[in-house]
Amino acid sequence: MISPKSLMKIAVTASVAAMTVSVAVVPAYAMQDIAIEDAPSSFAATVDDVQNSSNSMPDNPNATLPETVSENISDDSTVVSENLAVTPEGDVQNIETGETVTDAQLVGTQSQQPDPLAKTDGESFIPVSASDVKDAVEQPVKQSVEQSSSKNGATVKLAKFDGNDYGAHWGTYNNTKAFFDYRNNLFAQQAKGVIDVSSWQGDIDWAKAKAGGVEGAIIRLGFGWGNDADAKAQRNINECKRLGIPFGIYWYSYAEDASGSRQEGNDVVSKLRQFGVRPNDLKYPVYYDLESWTWTGHTPPNDPNVYNGIVNAWYGALQSGGYQNLGVYSYTSYLQGPLNNANIYAKTRWVAQYGARIEFTAFGTNDRGWQYTESGQINGISGSVDMSAFGNKEFESSIDLTWIVRSEDIAVGAAVKDVTRALEYKWMSYDVNADRWKTISDWSTSNWAGWSDNEGTYWLHCEVRDIYSKKEIGEQTIAFAYAPGYRRINGTYAGYEGNGILLGVNSNNPKGKYEIKIYDTQKKTWVAGWNGQWAHWYPRKGIYWTHFELYTSDGFLTETKTYAFGV
Repeated sequence: MISPKSLMKIAVTASVAAMTVSVAVVPAYAMQDIAIEDAPSSFAATVDDVQNSSNSMPDNPNATLPETVSENISDDSTVVSENLAVTPEGDVQNIETGETVTDAQLVGTQSQQPDPLAKTDGESFIPVSASDVKDAVEQPVKQSVEQSSSKNGATVKLAKFDGNDYGAHWGTYNNTKAFFDYRNNLFAQQAKGVIDVSSWQGDIDWAKAKAGGVEGAIIRLGFGWGNDADAKAQRNINECKRLGIPFGIYWYSYAEDASGSRQEGNDVVSKLRQFGVRPNDLKYPVYYDLESWTWTGHTPPNDPNVYNGIVNAWYGALQSGGYQNLGVYSYTSYLQGPLNNANIYAKTRWVAQYGARIEFTAFGTNDRGWQYTESGQINGISGSVDMSAFGNKEFESSIDLTWIVRSEDIAVGAAVKDVTRALEYKWMSYDVNADRWKTISDWSTSNWAGWSDNEGTYWLHCEVRDIYSKKEIGEQTIAFAYAPGYRRINGTYAGYEGNGILLGVNSNNPKGKYEIKIYDTQKKTWVAGWNGQWAHWYPRKGIYWTHFELYTSDGFLTETKTYAFGV
């Protein structure tokens, strides 16, 4: 638990409206707690700047270099698979023969976009320049691989979800699961192992995948516009919902301008609704997948300003449809080229780079994802699957606090993110002025408690732990300007009934107590009084005040109403 002395270091600004204010509370654990666990002896933890083995494609460690590159492949072409390159004009060529590829399954037609994964048989591939591939073919790079490595005495090891071939790996940081590059530089804490999937993975056994360490999934919904949804999207969405696997969506773009991206955005909204995906179902964003695409008769943009318009139009379509949790996905080299725009960087939340480190660091949000390998192996999935680490750069509390102002107290509640096990909660308040702790509710399974105190400035503190192991899950403290709940008179009544007058009063306090009084303005004295919400008054002619009082259940006067009444 946070001590009063520790909390006194927090700058507290209390709201005058009895609401919480944002306070940065220092976590009770050490901010530099690093532990890297479960390591294989084959990790290349000292790869330094060398990213490729002697027979692998640049930026694609599991894609094999061609034996030769045709002279017909220009240096400014882009290699998009193990076998194919694309010219600046958009023509697709066989790398080794230089022959132009016309297969519509791979390159589409003038009016029909191809499945972007067809040219790689469903494998992810980061496009690279043809000149880099030629250099790699002519002068193979020798990679240094050491048996083990350490930094500050920490041994590099793998967690259940594998790292990659170049030393990017799992561990812990601040007592949370985390992901590091090959030099133990933190990429993200509070990290989750996430896969992205499409119809190319076939029918996934999601129960086995979850048991195998999958903590989240990004599901391909489709590509371009006017196309059918991914053939396995509905099944993958349904299975993730059924098994409680957090999921997001990605959509591959073929947009040449804002008009095209707006159509893509409308298609995304339509298919999300068709497949029963509500905004609240998405624990991860809907990602706009921006890559250097290949489509017969069309050429992808290369101007960051054009891409900025594309992104904004797509965002607008999704937001108009009610989907606010959005992000951009791409790979580092494309982000440093055609996507080099501040607005796009601000929206980028997921980046692919299959090497020892991630070179894109301009994430616009605290949450971020690194797709660090395309060759993951997971139970329940045939063949390879992309693996990503999703988490936060800076620690974010796993506990959200909320409150409801009631008639005589304030109900305070806690919501714990991404935890399904049985939990118990402890609530405390700290009176800033009196320098005193008070237990609101000791350990119980209820995530709500009733809080009643004197008006003042407090710190509201909640601790959460596993009900069986008693292991702490987390804690949260916020500043709170406290006032007891609403104790207001909602309405009064005075009307003739028979020979008398019926008087009434009500409030939003179900425990409230009431008094009704009559003041005679000529006699200058109180002439009648009743306890309760209703009274019958039989007055003589004169001028009176009808007076209504509301008390709390413990006898505290909270509000009065007085009206002139002539008889």
